[in-house]
Amino acid sequence: MNMEIFRLINNLANKNNVLDKIMIFFSKDVPYIFMAVIAIIFILGIMKKNCVYRKIAFNTFVITVINLILSFIIGGIYYVDRPFVHNKVNLLLPHATDASFPSDHATGTMSIALGLTKYSKLLSRMLTVISIIVGFSRVYVGHHYPMDVIGAYIIVFGTSYLYKLKLESKVGTLYEVVEKKIATRLGFKSLYSEI
Repeated sequence: MNMEIFRLINNLANKNNVLDKIMIFFSKDVPYIFMAVIAIIFILGIMKKNCVYRKIAFNTFVITVINLILSFIIGGIYYVDRPFVHNKVNLLLPHATDASFPSDHATGTMSIALGLTKYSKLLSRMLTVISIIVGFSRVYVGHHYPMDVIGAYIIVFGTSYLYKLKLESKVGTLYEVVEKKIATRLGFKSLYSEI
């Protein structure tokens, strides 16, 4: 089933040059846009003197790192070869022959999409849709099986839920305490209206 769905998606490649370029863009470049969004929200938090924005950006960064580390560990324990290793596929981009499951691109983009819910539900939903396109593109270009992407999303939804339930407020509070000390020491008291 996994291979059949992979073939359905991957066989779309090399048929339309424009679609190929779009999928390569989503697969290769769009994850950097997700990282830039976190940085922009953090910078907005500094410019607007809004600690909440900075905490959201920091928490999003933390859960993304946790999910990527988890993805790396799972890939080492449950190793699956990439589709192009033992199969003839439409490979639009070269890639290392490391673990296929779960997809790091799907993990990272969905972590960021879910992490920014408190900043803006609309932005979070838009990024969720874009993350799904990124996941689709990873199969399209021949780098992942569909289950690599679906598995990544399941892991991210589970860990993100647990993080919000158990750690988000604690990490946010710790971040604020540390940031206040650093800001005071470096003379950036204006970051906090109450200081």
